[in-house]
Amino acid sequence: MSFIDPSQSIRLDPLPLPICKQHQVSLHLLRLDLIHPLVSGNKWFKLRYNLQQAKARGASQVVSFGGAFSNHLHALAWAGKQMGVKTVGVVRGEPEYAQNPTLSEAASWGMVLKFVSRSEYRQRDDALYHKALLASYPGAVIVPEGGSNALAVKGFEDLFAHPCWLQVPNPDLLVSACGTGGTLAGLIAARPASVDVLGIPVLKGADFLYADIQRLLEESGAGPVAGWQLDLDGHEGGYAKLSADLVQFMRDFSAGTNIELDPVYTGKMMFRLHKLIAQGTFKAGTSIVAVHTGGLQGRRGFLARGLI
Repeated sequence: MSFIDPSQSIRLDPLPLPICKQHQVSLHLLRLDLIHPLVSGNKWFKLRYNLQQAKARGASQVVSFGGAFSNHLHALAWAGKQMGVKTVGVVRGEPEYAQNPTLSEAASWGMVLKFVSRSEYRQRDDALYHKALLASYPGAVIVPEGGSNALAVKGFEDLFAHPCWLQVPNPDLLVSACGTGGTLAGLIAARPASVDVLGIPVLKGADFLYADIQRLLEESGAGPVAGWQLDLDGHEGGYAKLSADLVQFMRDFSAGTNIELDPVYTGKMMFRLHKLIAQGTFKAGTSIVAVHTGGLQGRRGFLARGLI
């Protein structure tokens, strides 16, 4: 996606939180959210090769999947329009969701919205379901939910060549929120061997992600890779679930750093990381880089409902 140049915007911001000083831990935030206002954070990395390949193969359209406030579908719709690639979003939920800001913008950029039941949406990775979709949308290619496939993993390959890493050349740990596993697999595959990776899943019962992430690593050619793990206790009740403590943490974090977090991904990631630091999980002198994966457009649905 040549119309976006992330080299001009990515940076590492120090986060001198009181808890870090107390436990003698260094913490920086990798600001992928600054890449682009509409294709921000991890979405640029996950979509760039998927869309390039679709265009190179002459695909008539790209079909993908997401919920009513999907960051992935929102970014895919805009990027597809810029690249001249038609897009179709298979949306979990009712047609009334088309009126929300996320999907109404996606539609305004040309995305065709196909609303399906929860039971049908559960078939999103089924080969027979894909065959039926391709019959309905001839000449299309299918990109998985969240954009998570081998091309998404490859999309992160040059992240650690960015000059911002001169500021923190040898971090001990990279921490990221985790949804479908594509971003974490990309970070694991791309990071220097000396850097460990911690993923914080935002959905409950996410131990299945160990197998999903390993599969993505193998499909991308990275093979079995050590030095990474998941913390399964940062979901705050489940996907898109909010606790009063999380909401208060996000407000305090924003007031103290002037950096916004989203309640689905980055808010939970930073809240859990804050707890881990407070518990003395990391030894003194540990250098941590947390990844801001963007997704701030998704805040609008929570704001409209007065939840954050």
